[in-house]
Amino acid sequence: MIISTGIEELDKMIDGGLRTSFCYAIKGSAGSGKTVLSLFMTVGALKANIPVLFISTEVDIEKLMTYGQSFNMDLESYVNKGLLHFEKMSLKPLGTNLVQTDQFNLSAIIARTKDKMESIKAKMVIFDSISAFFADFKYEKTARSNFMDFIREITNEDAVLVLTAESQPTEEYSTIEEFLVDGVIKIRTELKNNQIIKRISIPKLRSAKPINFENRFIINRDGISILRSEQPPTSHIKEESSGIEKLDKLLGGGIPSGSVVLVEVDGETNYFPLFLTTLCYHLENDKGVIIHSNVHMYSSRIVEDFNKADFNIEPFLNKGNIVFIDKYNRSVTAVEAREMSQLMTTDDMISVTVELMEAFQKSKQKVVIYGDLTDDANILNESEFLRYFALQSFNIKEKRSIGYSFINFNAISREMLARLRTTADIIIRFSREDYTTYIECMKSSAGATFLPKVVRYKDKMPLIEIVD
Repeated sequence: MIISTGIEELDKMIDGGLRTSFCYAIKGSAGSGKTVLSLFMTVGALKANIPVLFISTEVDIEKLMTYGQSFNMDLESYVNKGLLHFEKMSLKPLGTNLVQTDQFNLSAIIARTKDKMESIKAKMVIFDSISAFFADFKYEKTARSNFMDFIREITNEDAVLVLTAESQPTEEYSTIEEFLVDGVIKIRTELKNNQIIKRISIPKLRSAKPINFENRFIINRDGISILRSEQPPTSHIKEESSGIEKLDKLLGGGIPSGSVVLVEVDGETNYFPLFLTTLCYHLENDKGVIIHSNVHMYSSRIVEDFNKADFNIEPFLNKGNIVFIDKYNRSVTAVEAREMSQLMTTDDMISVTVELMEAFQKSKQKVVIYGDLTDDANILNESEFLRYFALQSFNIKEKRSIGYSFINFNAISREMLARLRTTADIIIRFSREDYTTYIECMKSSAGATFLPKVVRYKDKMPLIEIVD
């Protein structure tokens, strides 16, 4: 189901309107018009008799009603008809103290929201704003990593979820709010020749390729008018090659900086040719590489496999362009590894990884991170593993790096796999059937996906060939 925003030009920019089961973020600096835009979207749905739940985290309901009146919105009539419900929510209600722990979850908020949705059969939920929601929370990263539960639960109800989030004027594209959503509507305000100018763009859209231009828009009592721009905006998103030309083309140009690539394997497929090919490319292009070493992805095996392909990795090891972080002792059983896992905790892994990323970036090197998650998923408890993946993903996106995470999708639960897929920007599946290896893209940050393609292994770099 597609729901109109009530703004014709915006509908065109987002490929026809807002899609149910999708989550969108309205991103902008303070005063840019996020709440106003979300209210106009609300009225657009209400005019089509689509029920809306509007959750406010910072503005009182009475003020929102008054705010709507200033734009000729008769919100009260829709409330009386049972089509619109306003709800005030906060992590820290007025006059109370918030007991904070690092085991935060949103189960109560999710239950409350779903109950309100059911009461009016809402097909659109506005959450204004996520930034204010977490503003006073000490364990902000933990809280945000669990916010994906909220997104999944609401969009699973075949509803549109629209979040507003605040950004700084100089902030680059990718932030934690944005990597969790399916589409981003970015608005900004600039002062030009003593005139305030508002601009709107769509830097991310999973249902289609994002629109490659930025428009001016005007807000007045009659609504929002979007005017076609004369020139496209400067893009902050830079695509990096994977080192496999055919894969880059199938992905729509490559892998954007700030992306988490989830590579799903079936347990019988040798993913090392794919791993080594991308690793070889990044090393040759002077990237800083961090490998989270474990029972599959460890230094001696990598060196041995590179030697078989006549690729000398020694200069890169000597130069310090590749660093291994060894989490588990590879000579022990899984049970013993679980007992020894406290030698380096997940928080230690994250801290060391961030320090290495910053060290590479100080040397003007872009960073690529590799890790096989299968052992982590089986050794750590589920909540700790998902928290680790979410925080690691956040750091990759924040530092504008690229992360490749490999996992045996047959070795984890469907629920856990779904959580990983929610966080990942690109999902590539590598599998084997009837002695033939296939690669397919199930999700990409550019909206490009492709059906299974045959992969052939080779003895020299590149070690894989994708067949049409």
